[in-house]
Amino acid sequence: EEYAFIPRWRRDDAQISLSDAGGGIGPHVDNYDVFLIQMSGRRTWEVGKRLIREQEEYETLVGGIDVRILSTWEEDRQRGYVERFELDPGDVLYLPPRIPHCGVALTDGCMTLSVGLRAPSANDMVSRLAEIMTTS
Repeated sequence: EEYAFIPRWRRDDAQISLSDAGGGIGPHVDNYDVFLIQMSGRRTWEVGKRLIREQEEYETLVGGIDVRILSTWEEDRQRGYVERFELDPGDVLYLPPRIPHCGVALTDGCMTLSVGLRAPSANDMVSRLAEIMTTS
C-alpha cells in the first residue's frame, strides 16, 4: 500500500480536485491536518494566518449553500491575515486543523490531491485504551 507509513487511525479523508483555470471551492476550514499535493497544473492557495474556532465559523458561513464557505475571507485578506502560495506539480502544502484556506486553479487541467489526517484527542485515546483493555 502506498501510504502504509501513515497509521490507519490517522487517515481521515482523501480527495482529488480537478479544475480548469479559475476553479475552486472557496474559503473554508477543515477539522484535521491536511496535506495538499499538487499533481498537475498550477494552483494558488491563500492560507489564513489565524485559527478559526467552530463558533466563529458557524457565525460567518455563507447562507443558502450546501458547502461551508466563510463569508469574511475578503475582510481577512484586506487586514493582512492571509498568505498566498503558488503550487507547481510535486509541491506539498501543509495546513493545520481549523486554519482557513482557499485554492484557485491557475491552469486548465489542474489536479490537487488532498490528504486529511486526524489527530485523536486525549479523550479519544483514553477511550480506545479502555476499550482494548476490557476486551483483552
